[in-house]
Amino acid sequence: MNRSLLLCLLSIVCCAGEAAAQPAVEIRSAFGASNYLHGDIPYIAPTVVVAARFGRGSLAVEPEFAVAWDQETQTFGINTSTTSSDRFQSVGVNLIGRSPGRVSAYGGGGVGLYSEHWTYRVESPQFGGTQSGTRGPRLGAQAVAGVDFTLASHVKAFGQFRYEIRSFEDPGGGSVVQGFAGVAIVLR
Repeated sequence: MNRSLLLCLLSIVCCAGEAAAQPAVEIRSAFGASNYLHGDIPYIAPTVVVAARFGRGSLAVEPEFAVAWDQETQTFGINTSTTSSDRFQSVGVNLIGRSPGRVSAYGGGGVGLYSEHWTYRVESPQFGGTQSGTRGPRLGAQAVAGVDFTLASHVKAFGQFRYEIRSFEDPGGGSVVQGFAGVAIVLR
Protein backbone atom coordinates (compact mmCIF):
# COMPACT_ATOMS: atom_id res chain seq x y z
CA MET A 1 0.00 0.00 0.00
CA ASN A 2 2.76 2.46 0.97
CA ARG A 3 4.73 1.58 -2.19
CA SER A 4 1.66 2.23 -4.36
CA LEU A 5 1.05 5.56 -2.69
CA LEU A 6 4.73 6.50 -3.08
CA LEU A 7 4.71 5.48 -6.77
CA CYS A 8 1.55 7.53 -7.42
CA LEU A 9 3.01 10.56 -5.65
CA LEU A 10 6.31 10.22 -7.52
CA SER A 11 4.58 9.95 -10.92
CA ILE A 12 2.42 13.02 -10.18
CA VAL A 13 5.50 15.05 -9.21
CA CYS A 14 7.36 13.92 -12.36
CA CYS A 15 4.39 14.76 -14.61
CA ALA A 16 3.93 18.12 -12.91
CA GLY A 17 7.61 18.89 -13.46
CA GLU A 18 7.34 18.01 -17.16
CA ALA A 19 4.10 19.96 -17.56
CA ALA A 20 5.73 23.03 -16.02
CA ALA A 21 8.34 22.79 -18.79
CA GLN A 22 5.65 23.59 -21.40
CA PRO A 23 6.40 26.87 -23.19
CA ALA A 24 4.80 30.08 -21.92
CA VAL A 25 4.21 31.74 -25.33
CA GLU A 26 3.72 30.18 -28.77
CA ILE A 27 2.69 31.71 -32.09
CA ARG A 28 0.74 29.11 -34.06
CA SER A 29 -0.31 29.11 -37.71
CA ALA A 30 -2.02 26.38 -39.71
CA PHE A 31 -3.58 25.67 -43.07
CA GLY A 32 -6.46 23.26 -43.53
CA ALA A 33 -9.99 22.74 -44.78
CA SER A 34 -13.51 23.46 -43.53
CA ASN A 35 -16.38 21.10 -44.29
CA TYR A 36 -19.78 22.73 -43.72
CA LEU A 37 -22.36 20.38 -42.23
CA HIS A 38 -25.44 21.84 -43.87
CA GLY A 39 -26.82 21.69 -47.39
CA ASP A 40 -26.61 25.31 -48.53
CA ILE A 41 -22.79 25.32 -48.69
CA PRO A 42 -21.84 22.30 -50.84
CA TYR A 43 -18.06 22.69 -50.81
CA ILE A 44 -14.97 22.21 -48.68
CA ALA A 45 -13.19 25.55 -48.20
CA PRO A 46 -9.50 26.26 -47.66
CA THR A 47 -8.94 27.70 -44.19
CA VAL A 48 -6.14 29.49 -42.33
CA VAL A 49 -5.91 29.93 -38.56
CA VAL A 50 -3.43 32.08 -36.59
CA ALA A 51 -3.26 31.87 -32.78
CA ALA A 52 -1.15 32.74 -29.78
CA ARG A 53 -0.96 30.26 -26.92
CA PHE A 54 -0.19 31.60 -23.42
CA GLY A 55 0.42 29.51 -20.33
CA ARG A 56 2.79 27.17 -18.53
CA GLY A 57 1.94 23.73 -17.33
CA SER A 58 -1.07 21.75 -18.39
CA LEU A 59 -3.41 24.72 -19.10
CA ALA A 60 -3.13 27.49 -21.68
CA VAL A 61 -5.29 30.25 -23.12
CA GLU A 62 -5.35 30.59 -26.91
CA PRO A 63 -6.83 33.64 -28.68
CA GLU A 64 -7.19 33.01 -32.42
CA PHE A 65 -8.23 34.41 -35.79
CA ALA A 66 -9.40 32.23 -38.70
CA VAL A 67 -10.57 32.80 -42.26
CA ALA A 68 -12.08 30.41 -44.82
CA TRP A 69 -13.01 31.28 -48.38
CA ASP A 70 -14.47 29.90 -51.57
CA GLN A 71 -15.12 31.30 -55.04
CA GLU A 72 -16.96 29.53 -57.84
CA THR A 73 -17.66 30.68 -61.41
CA GLN A 74 -20.21 29.00 -63.67
CA THR A 75 -20.47 29.75 -67.38
CA PHE A 76 -23.76 29.47 -69.28
CA GLY A 77 -23.69 29.62 -73.07
CA ILE A 78 -21.01 31.77 -74.66
CA ASN A 79 -21.11 35.10 -72.80
CA THR A 80 -22.97 34.59 -69.52
CA SER A 81 -21.43 33.67 -66.18
CA THR A 82 -22.15 33.83 -62.46
CA THR A 83 -19.52 34.13 -59.74
CA SER A 84 -20.26 33.48 -56.08
CA SER A 85 -17.75 34.24 -53.34
CA ASP A 86 -17.92 33.47 -49.62
CA ARG A 87 -15.50 34.51 -46.88
CA PHE A 88 -15.99 33.32 -43.30
CA GLN A 89 -14.05 34.95 -40.45
CA SER A 90 -13.85 34.20 -36.77
CA VAL A 91 -12.20 35.58 -33.67
CA GLY A 92 -12.24 33.38 -30.60
CA VAL A 93 -10.54 32.32 -27.41
CA ASN A 94 -10.00 28.74 -26.21
CA LEU A 95 -8.96 27.15 -22.93
CA ILE A 96 -6.52 24.33 -23.77
CA GLY A 97 -5.50 21.36 -21.62
CA ARG A 98 -2.28 19.68 -22.74
CA SER A 99 -0.10 16.75 -21.83
CA PRO A 100 3.70 16.94 -21.33
CA GLY A 101 6.34 15.51 -23.62
CA ARG A 102 7.93 15.86 -27.06
CA VAL A 103 4.70 14.46 -28.50
CA SER A 104 1.93 16.25 -26.64
CA ALA A 105 -1.82 15.74 -26.98
CA TYR A 106 -4.13 18.69 -26.29
CA GLY A 107 -7.82 19.47 -26.24
CA GLY A 108 -10.21 22.17 -25.17
CA GLY A 109 -12.71 24.67 -26.42
CA GLY A 110 -14.05 28.16 -26.18
CA VAL A 111 -16.26 30.84 -27.63
CA GLY A 112 -15.98 32.98 -30.73
CA LEU A 113 -17.59 35.59 -32.95
CA TYR A 114 -18.30 34.36 -36.49
CA SER A 115 -19.17 36.41 -39.57
CA GLU A 116 -19.69 35.73 -43.26
CA HIS A 117 -19.36 38.04 -46.26
CA TRP A 118 -20.85 36.87 -49.57
CA THR A 119 -20.93 38.27 -53.12
CA TYR A 120 -22.91 37.08 -56.13
CA ARG A 121 -22.14 38.54 -59.57
CA VAL A 122 -23.88 37.98 -62.93
CA GLU A 123 -22.08 38.94 -66.13
CA SER A 124 -24.00 38.91 -69.41
CA PRO A 125 -24.20 41.02 -72.62
CA GLN A 126 -27.88 41.82 -71.83
CA PHE A 127 -27.69 42.40 -68.10
CA GLY A 128 -25.38 42.10 -65.15
CA GLY A 129 -25.11 43.03 -61.53
CA THR A 130 -23.64 42.30 -58.16
CA GLN A 131 -25.26 41.56 -54.84
CA SER A 132 -23.36 41.29 -51.58
CA GLY A 133 -24.01 41.09 -47.88
CA THR A 134 -22.66 40.27 -44.46
CA ARG A 135 -24.09 38.00 -41.77
CA GLY A 136 -22.84 38.37 -38.26
CA PRO A 137 -20.96 38.65 -36.09
CA ARG A 138 -22.75 35.81 -34.31
CA LEU A 139 -21.77 34.19 -31.01
CA GLY A 140 -20.75 30.54 -31.25
CA ALA A 141 -18.43 27.93 -29.77
CA GLN A 142 -15.72 25.51 -30.82
CA ALA A 143 -14.07 22.34 -29.57
CA VAL A 144 -10.45 21.54 -30.51
CA ALA A 145 -8.18 18.50 -30.20
CA GLY A 146 -4.73 17.88 -31.57
CA VAL A 147 -1.17 16.71 -31.20
CA ASP A 148 2.03 18.81 -30.98
CA PHE A 149 5.34 17.35 -32.18
CA THR A 150 8.49 19.11 -30.93
CA LEU A 151 10.91 19.42 -33.86
CA ALA A 152 13.53 21.70 -32.26
CA SER A 153 13.79 23.77 -29.08
CA HIS A 154 11.70 26.61 -30.57
CA VAL A 155 9.70 24.85 -33.32
CA LYS A 156 6.73 22.49 -33.19
CA ALA A 157 4.58 20.90 -35.86
CA PHE A 158 0.96 20.12 -35.06
CA GLY A 159 -2.20 18.54 -36.36
CA GLN A 160 -5.59 19.75 -35.17
CA PHE A 161 -9.27 18.77 -35.48
CA ARG A 162 -12.00 21.31 -34.75
CA TYR A 163 -15.77 21.35 -34.49
CA GLU A 164 -17.45 24.75 -34.62
CA ILE A 165 -21.00 25.84 -33.92
CA ARG A 166 -21.01 29.21 -35.66
CA SER A 167 -24.35 30.34 -34.29
CA PHE A 168 -26.25 29.44 -31.13
CA GLU A 169 -29.43 30.58 -32.94
CA ASP A 170 -28.97 27.88 -35.62
CA PRO A 171 -26.56 25.30 -34.13
CA GLY A 172 -27.18 22.61 -36.78
CA GLY A 173 -27.10 25.01 -39.74
CA GLY A 174 -23.89 26.71 -38.70
CA SER A 175 -21.79 23.67 -37.83
CA VAL A 176 -18.36 23.12 -39.36
CA VAL A 177 -15.74 20.36 -39.10
CA GLN A 178 -12.13 21.42 -39.77
CA GLY A 179 -8.75 19.73 -40.06
CA PHE A 180 -5.40 21.57 -39.89
CA ALA A 181 -1.66 21.02 -40.12
CA GLY A 182 0.60 23.77 -38.85
CA VAL A 183 3.74 25.11 -37.23
CA ALA A 184 4.20 26.71 -33.81
CA ILE A 185 7.10 29.01 -32.95
CA VAL A 186 8.00 28.91 -29.24
CA LEU A 187 8.98 32.36 -27.99
CA ARG A 188 9.71 31.51 -24.35
